[in-house]
Amino acid sequence: MNRMAALAGAMLATAVLGCAPAERTALATCPGSWVHRSTADSSISLCTPPGFAPLDDHTWQRPSSTTGEELADFFSVELLRWPDDSAAVRGWPPRLASLPSCHADCITVDSSETFQDKWGGFDAHTEIGLASGGVADLHRRPVMASGWVVSNTRRGFAQGWTALPATLDTLRQMLRTVQVLH
Repeated sequence: MNRMAALAGAMLATAVLGCAPAERTALATCPGSWVHRSTADSSISLCTPPGFAPLDDHTWQRPSSTTGEELADFFSVELLRWPDDSAAVRGWPPRLASLPSCHADCITVDSSETFQDKWGGFDAHTEIGLASGGVADLHRRPVMASGWVVSNTRRGFAQGWTALPATLDTLRQMLRTVQVLH
């Protein structure tokens, strides 16, 4: 993964955290041709649509079938220790746009929507929109960030971007399959 893509991924805010009770640990049933996956530490299971391949411990990517862009679609989901890992998301719930105090490499977001979702039985705050700016110099890139509280010490965090705005719905569909395993 190139450095700019890694920086862009680190800048987007979305969270999925927690410790799930035993009754929530059953693996989700994957739709159609989707593939069951787990994070490297086996803390989260989820389903990914065709074409998504593992990128690192908790990240999947799908190249563009038309442009060949390596990271056309990107999705990351992980559990965070709270407040130990709080710097990674710049506040809670995670937001797409930079904080008002940002002075350099700030991200602006337009055409945004906010959703109150439920992932793996946990209430979640999800934002989608078109992001511009930042270290990665985004230009109206469709992005998503989501976060949920699993416990006082664990939170879920998910983030992603897509080549096309309509594919943001696919990222939210992936989140609907998330199960916190431990």
